[in-house]
Amino acid sequence: MSKHVQGKMNILVVDDAPDNLLLLEAILESESFENIFLASSAREAYEYIGLVESPRNARIDMVLMDIMMPEISGIEAIREIRSHADYQDIPIVVVSARSETQDLVEAFDAGAVDYVTKPIKELELVARIRSMLRLKSETDHRKFHEAELETLAQELEEKNRMLSQVLEELREDMAAAGNMQRSLLPDKRISIPGLNFSWYYETSENIGGDLLNIMPLDNGMAALFILDVSGHGIQSAMLAVSVHRMLSAWEGENSILRLPDGSPRSPAEVANELNAEFMLDKNNYQYFTMIYGIIDLKKQTLTYCRAGHTPLLLQNRDGAVIVCRDGNVPVGLTEDCIYEEFTLRLAPNDRVILYSDGITEARRHGSKEFFGDDNFLDLLQKTRSLPVDQAVQGIIGDFKDWLGDTRPSDDITLLVIEPD
Repeated sequence: MSKHVQGKMNILVVDDAPDNLLLLEAILESESFENIFLASSAREAYEYIGLVESPRNARIDMVLMDIMMPEISGIEAIREIRSHADYQDIPIVVVSARSETQDLVEAFDAGAVDYVTKPIKELELVARIRSMLRLKSETDHRKFHEAELETLAQELEEKNRMLSQVLEELREDMAAAGNMQRSLLPDKRISIPGLNFSWYYETSENIGGDLLNIMPLDNGMAALFILDVSGHGIQSAMLAVSVHRMLSAWEGENSILRLPDGSPRSPAEVANELNAEFMLDKNNYQYFTMIYGIIDLKKQTLTYCRAGHTPLLLQNRDGAVIVCRDGNVPVGLTEDCIYEEFTLRLAPNDRVILYSDGITEARRHGSKEFFGDDNFLDLLQKTRSLPVDQAVQGIIGDFKDWLGDTRPSDDITLLVIEPD
């Protein structure tokens, strides 16, 4: 006994008296309620509501419940319906000839939301039904959106978990890449006869675009370089590693550092080779600055090529500093550049200082003031009397004191060399 139109709200009428069922159905139909289900017992009502499996299962939006029914009373039926979490929000309106206070108390305690007495007043009944259905519709709407939000929250939580896992894996990969990059730095346990040297290297992130090296060559010579790739991150670090490997590969027939007869290739020729290899194009918008040089300990000279890098500094034993600004543009900017090289004569205990702009262009948090060249030169003067390794420690220590709590925004690289 039902009439159902898709999209309308479903009303279940429960009464053991057929006349009452027909009367309520007629009233509801006259008010254009179309999805009306009729049940003559509590058990039949359970089938419509879905408490038991049945072909009659329907999405019931509201129940009109008689109290006085055989086997299972309306009060008991309401309690049973309310005992199931899925049916807590169905409005149940009691329709009964009994109007004693005790009946009302029991009905509301069981879970009814309203009470209509017989004989039925049609306008009152319809008004209460419309009010309950509006409330049910709003409740369903709220629960639908709560369910959507819960689903979205679960999806977001899962995506956050996956993202956290990816980020953790990325951090581990970046840390491993940083360790690999630092393994390319000079081994402090290795000495070069005739040279004292020390260095400091710190990246602003796990990996950096700066690198340096110093290595012995044949016939009392040593090669040294410092480089700074434009930008930050993985791409800069990869380019820095590639250039480092080329500038550190003395052995092998493909080495750009030595001529076929085994003698060192001049710094200018090395720079020209690198410029041809790493020319900036539409797929590679990176370039790098560098200083590459060769120290000849027998001749007491340093021949170097400076490609856009911070100036090479030469400090004598009395502390005076020569700022060597001669040089050319960074490597990779233009294919027309022909790099030049310059030679310095080294007196005993002269110091050669190579450094990155991560030192001189550092700024404290909230300040527009750079650390600057003057402060750096003052530190060189202050530490001149110290051995090379202690001088590097002193320079970096005072520089860090100046920075305070500010984390460096660029890589910090320093190489100090002093011939015996």
